[in-house]
Amino acid sequence: MTGEILLRCLANAIYGSIFILLVVLIRQTAGRWVSKRYICVLWIIAALRLVIPVSFETSFGVLPQISGINQIFDRFSSENTIQHTYNPEPAVQNTSDTEEITEAYDGSAENDRTDELDSSEYITVEPVKNKAFNILSVIWLIGAGLMFGYMAAGMIQTGRKVKFAVPDTYRIRLNPAYTDETKVKVYTSEDIIVPFLYGLINPKIYLPHELTDEDRVHVIRHELAHIKRFDHIIKPLYFAVLAVCWFNPLVWVAFRMFSADMEMACDEMVIDDYDPDTRNEYILALLSAAGKNHYMRLFQLPFGKPPLKERINRVLGYKKNSRIIRFASIITIIIVSAVFSSVHVSAGQDNTVITDYDIVIPVIDDATGDRYLLIPYSKDLNAYVMQDLDDSLEADVKEKSSNYWYERPLSDYTITEDDATGLEYIVKNGDALWEGHVLLHDSRDKEKYDALAQDYCDRYMQVIPDTDVGYIYADEEVKGLAERHPDGFLFLQTGTLMYIDTKDSATFGWRLGLTTDEYMRLEKWMSQTRDESFDHTDFEAWKPVLDKLGIDYGDSIDTSSGQYKAAYEELMGDETDYPPRGMTEEQAQEQIRYYMKQFDEDGDRVPFGTVPGMLVTEENSQDRKTIIQIPDDIRQKMFDLNKEEFLKWNGMGVDTERSRVFKTYQEQADKEDRLKGTWTLGQYERIYNQFFADAVKNADPKWQPGEDFDRSIITGISRDRIEMYIYVDGSELKYDPSRFATEESCNSEQPVE
Repeated sequence: MTGEILLRCLANAIYGSIFILLVVLIRQTAGRWVSKRYICVLWIIAALRLVIPVSFETSFGVLPQISGINQIFDRFSSENTIQHTYNPEPAVQNTSDTEEITEAYDGSAENDRTDELDSSEYITVEPVKNKAFNILSVIWLIGAGLMFGYMAAGMIQTGRKVKFAVPDTYRIRLNPAYTDETKVKVYTSEDIIVPFLYGLINPKIYLPHELTDEDRVHVIRHELAHIKRFDHIIKPLYFAVLAVCWFNPLVWVAFRMFSADMEMACDEMVIDDYDPDTRNEYILALLSAAGKNHYMRLFQLPFGKPPLKERINRVLGYKKNSRIIRFASIITIIIVSAVFSSVHVSAGQDNTVITDYDIVIPVIDDATGDRYLLIPYSKDLNAYVMQDLDDSLEADVKEKSSNYWYERPLSDYTITEDDATGLEYIVKNGDALWEGHVLLHDSRDKEKYDALAQDYCDRYMQVIPDTDVGYIYADEEVKGLAERHPDGFLFLQTGTLMYIDTKDSATFGWRLGLTTDEYMRLEKWMSQTRDESFDHTDFEAWKPVLDKLGIDYGDSIDTSSGQYKAAYEELMGDETDYPPRGMTEEQAQEQIRYYMKQFDEDGDRVPFGTVPGMLVTEENSQDRKTIIQIPDDIRQKMFDLNKEEFLKWNGMGVDTERSRVFKTYQEQADKEDRLKGTWTLGQYERIYNQFFADAVKNADPKWQPGEDFDRSIITGISRDRIEMYIYVDGSELKYDPSRFATEESCNSEQPVE
């Protein structure tokens, strides 16, 4: 949690620093003519830019997108394990999360990337804590704590100084131009050496006992101006912003300048109607308090606070702003705030995101020859916008994308219209239904989708507040995997069948944990053969269906099993008393049944989409990179599929079939060998693919992946021809015929058995 807040502070620090520099520029150039009251407004907006956790996107904003900070935040903010599963689309992969799973082969960059993606199938990674980042988080937290501690100590110390101050009442003219006098209550004390304002809720004016009557009038007017402007509240809040952003030197600069401008803004309010002689008296009052406030805290409001010279010069040269300047100042504040507080997005991209082109899909209609680009809808990556593809857009994508450009025929996909909503979803042929995406053609489709998603999100958060649901469930509802009911929602989410009771949020509803296979069976049933003859909101009514599908719903629990014990520990966490706080015993048991689906019979965690033994942790992250024996039939399947896909895709290796070989091996291997075996199989996969690429390159040095080549080069290659020259080198498999040229070189390395 601390790390997440720090990362948000870093992003805001960049945006806020840009705004601070702008305010400094305005202050130094236009500050002579513009009232400090308007400059103070800009300082307050700068502080809000530093602490507001969200960024507003506009086409006229100038702040850049900070994608690096967002990626770091996404990595550190994830509380769940990171699941690496195969994505069938060649242009949508990003290897940043898989680089730790497989090492790149010393071959072409294209094959490095493809192999690295394919060999990471079905591996689930539990995030390893970044110690350096945690240390920085602790340092930041300690610094913020010291700053808030300083603030609290200062308030306590000042409170003690004024504890025995004597109340007094003065009658003064708030405006020298009027004859009416007003009673003002102040407090005087011999322990006070400088006038100041103290207190948040009910601020009081404190004056030194020896203050002269002439100075007292000006001081009281000045402190009343602070109260009128709510400076006694704003300045401590600004100090709180400084405490949070203490690591940013520009925030210290902003706080110092804001404090000075705040005092000068009050000076202006007081001297607006002063004649020259009265202004001289005000300057004398400032001088009498100068040098006496050295003990005052940064967040307090002492009269006569430096920079004294700047304040005196401003009082001497002050001219009340004309209406034109006041109007221009207000317009400038509005424009500057809008332009320099919002993040820029290009015009026409408010509904779609094209940025890095990492996840776009180019397709071509076989029948008409029309070309399209499927672009993720910015509000939800489960929805795509189909945009006409022209040469300029293609060139832009190719320039900015680090992925292959590969146009898939539209006939590779099935597009189905949902009768209830009129929306379409697109599914790659041969893939499960849940891998599809909603297809949005025009603004009307987007409006329908937005309304559907927002309604679902609102109802969901009525039951589970503080949950960022986003739009992830709307496409499931479009495809029939979620159901609206008068008093709630039923939906099938990854690893969960859940009913949310919106009528009675205290009861929540119910949920059933699902293993990967159970989820797939239930997903198919809900999509194709659903039974509407029973009440889907009643869990008891679901049991016959679950029995028919072979899905365990935990009516009987073996409390002595490792599975139960692991789920119990997951539930309890740091709690010592059962049931945990806020849960009834019935709710706790339901939660345990839910957690049990995440563990096997030995109590080992089984993240969704994997088999036991595939969890990478800090303890086994190095040990998993060990070469072990792989069954001959598995290696043959991997070889055959590599050859088949190399021929099919002209060496690009973008199909999905090899993931099934990994899964087949993982399901039949011993649990303790699954990580090592997956690593080893990935090494074979990499070498096979590289061998094919090298063979074609040797025949045609100008060949590039994706281009046609002589198929006979590959068809005659056998697995034995490759594996006879493979040897173990540390944690990797290497292919090098020269190593086996002599007996000496053969004995220098460990051959594969």
